[in-house]
Amino acid sequence: MNRFFIIIQIFVCWVSVCHADVWVEGSSQPEERITISSAVEEIVDSVAVKEGDVVEEGQVLATLFATREKLEVKRLGYMIVKATEDEKTALELFEKQMKKRSFLLEKEVELQRLKVEQEMAQYSVDQRIIKSPVAGIVVHRLKDPGEAIGRVEPMFEIIDASKMKLVFYLPTKYLASLALGMEADVIFPELPDVGGQTAKLVFIDPQVDSRSGLYRVRFEFDNRESKIKPGLRVKVKLPNMGSAK
Repeated sequence: MNRFFIIIQIFVCWVSVCHADVWVEGSSQPEERITISSAVEEIVDSVAVKEGDVVEEGQVLATLFATREKLEVKRLGYMIVKATEDEKTALELFEKQMKKRSFLLEKEVELQRLKVEQEMAQYSVDQRIIKSPVAGIVVHRLKDPGEAIGRVEPMFEIIDASKMKLVFYLPTKYLASLALGMEADVIFPELPDVGGQTAKLVFIDPQVDSRSGLYRVRFEFDNRESKIKPGLRVKVKLPNMGSAK
């Protein structure tokens, strides 16, 4: 009789092991990490943010010296005022048949030329206003007022951690149990107080690494409450495939 109960206990333990879930460790990364550079070579005039600041999309981060460019916009504005009056006068003379059509056309073209030049000058001014292309957190500020910056030289690094990428490298035995869109429980070992969380599977690498025999998967994690810092270890719960061949 005792032998029978021992066999039953062994069988129950075997079933429990085979069907228990396992936790696989991976890494957490911000959804976006953007390096913001200057489009022109110039001197930094002002910097409006510091590392750790939360910024909105379109927010001004810094300005470069643009005195000459602003004066050019102003100068062209005065010229446009005069050219507008010249065009108006040319139209009146043309309608009174005192001037030819070519004279009116010349004044119209001159006005349009000045407007285009002003747009180009304003574009040069705008290039010296550094704005954030995304909402996020400033993690690196690389320039201070008075420093020179080169064209396409980095000024800031911003991350968007409202969504996180959770990356795992798995053995091929898990392939059959995974499907895009599925949700799985995740935990962050360094944050035991953070309760049960779930993440959605959004990417399964179509290629298996020939050296390691592993393939990459990526889960998407909603981090709008900013409880999780990028770079923390993360574990995802997957079905136990220990008996799979």
